[in-house]
Amino acid sequence: MKKTILGAAVAALALSLSAPVATAADEGIMKYAINKPSTAWNVYGPGQTNAYVKDKAVVGGGGVRVAVATPDPAAAWRVSGSQAVNGKITKGDVITVAFWAKAEAVEGGAPAATVTNVRVQQSAEPWGGIVEGGAIKVDSPDWKIYTVSGRATMDADKGGAAVSLHLGSAKQTVVLGPLFVLDFGANYDPSQVK
Repeated sequence: MKKTILGAAVAALALSLSAPVATAADEGIMKYAINKPSTAWNVYGPGQTNAYVKDKAVVGGGGVRVAVATPDPAAAWRVSGSQAVNGKITKGDVITVAFWAKAEAVEGGAPAATVTNVRVQQSAEPWGGIVEGGAIKVDSPDWKIYTVSGRATMDADKGGAAVSLHLGSAKQTVVLGPLFVLDFGANYDPSQVK
């Protein structure tokens, strides 16, 4: 798949959350999904509040607003949003995490938020990193899809992984929408995913 094809496929998959009947394009990309696309974010950590908000502007009809009031830049992972990955991951597989998000203004500033790290990790101790995605700037008050891809550095049994978004680096408000986790296998070129 080329970069633009993947983007269109992820958008089609996202639309399938609100559509009663899946199209052939939805089913094509859905075969790579290793999670149940959802807005069921588990948000935790000190110095934050979170709540589900309805919003017809995003597929699925809403998301979870996370307001970080007391940031800890040295330990941004202490405030995180996470979701389970139901499928199995094999070391060497190309994994893509795609999620809808938007930023809200804080104290009169511009709408901006930073997800310090997008991580696919073991869902139990020692919380080993399977894919480390780096930082994402959420710089829009409108919903956008953000993606991170990489090769799995270890195996994870079915249900043995989760996605974690580290949110605690700054005083900010971000709204997290649907999450998709795709496994393209070992023979896919991760530079083609954007």
